[in-house]
Amino acid sequence: MTELSIPETEHRRRTRDLLERADGDGYDGLVLFGALNIHYASGMYHLPTERPVALGIADGRIEAVVPRLEREHAEREEFLIDEVTTYFEYPQGDPMERVAEMCDRLGLAEGSIAVDSDGSPARNGYTGPALSELVDAEVGVEAYITEMRETKSDSEIDLIREASVWANLGHRLLQERIEPGRRPIEVRAEVEAEAVKPMLDALGDRYEIRSWANPMQCLFTTGDVTELPHSMDQTTRIERGDNIVTIVKPSVGGYTTELERTMFVAEVSDEKREYFEIMKESQEIAIDAIGPGVEYAAVEEAVVDYYEEQGVTEYTQHHVGHNIGMEGHERPYLDVDQEGEIRPGELFTVEPGFYVPDVGGFRHSDTVVVTEDGTETLTDYPRDLESLIV
Repeated sequence: MTELSIPETEHRRRTRDLLERADGDGYDGLVLFGALNIHYASGMYHLPTERPVALGIADGRIEAVVPRLEREHAEREEFLIDEVTTYFEYPQGDPMERVAEMCDRLGLAEGSIAVDSDGSPARNGYTGPALSELVDAEVGVEAYITEMRETKSDSEIDLIREASVWANLGHRLLQERIEPGRRPIEVRAEVEAEAVKPMLDALGDRYEIRSWANPMQCLFTTGDVTELPHSMDQTTRIERGDNIVTIVKPSVGGYTTELERTMFVAEVSDEKREYFEIMKESQEIAIDAIGPGVEYAAVEEAVVDYYEEQGVTEYTQHHVGHNIGMEGHERPYLDVDQEGEIRPGELFTVEPGFYVPDVGGFRHSDTVVVTEDGTETLTDYPRDLESLIV
């Protein structure tokens, strides 16, 4: 049975790795302010607002500073935190002064500290001060966790694999509910509610929501709106003959997957059939190109060459794919300007697509994990045209 959270042993390994990286660069320890970075290192997740939250990591000890309303949550035994300090609120409570005091307790206040940002990020009206203004230590901004998240452990891959199982259910229910005259937002609301119940029934008390996102997100655009890859329009009514471009993203244990399909309502013109087959072939070319040791750029280059042969290059608007995990978009990217080689443990959304004016958008996306000797596609919803006619 898949565990639905990262084990404590892995969080301990992560903090050891962080300290080794920091020590190698001459730092005495670390302070993290980013919510995902704190979650990654300690297991403690929270809703980021204007109120600063900080995690201090030194050799042999981990502390956190949180607002009063997060105290009981932060003190949970499963989080890798030895001591929690609270302040009442922001702007009252002097939260960054409490962080500076934490640095002093950890022996970091007069040495050198690696941080993910110099103080709490500016959000929801937060205006500072910076940590470097309150401690005598040298403060250096480093992207250690961003680098560490590029490759996933077996535990992380298992969570994304579990999410991918539920993506197939969500998409099947979505396809069943699409019909002319309905609005995407109406269908989405029904499908997400219907899909969440069996998901939570099956996973039981092991499942825990770790963000404000729905455990199952099932979105789509329809008709002319599909020509805009990131359109937020969910109110245009579905019409017979429309293209539909979907995106289904369940989350399990703080990790997500991505499943997208191009579908058609009732009928498909010859022109759309031709574009669909080009898109489908381009995704197969991309997946076949991925493997350990392959340059990231080479994957997109293979698709670009194919698109040039097919005469659709002018309709492209984005690269072939991106890493995925705790966030929907992570680096590295399948992009002609991405340097480096693909490594085992990386996961990619493979989603070459193009968008034809007055015709519609064409994009499939599947989540692919890189193994020692190839790849494994975690999402397996039908990809052929006949299976995707509503």
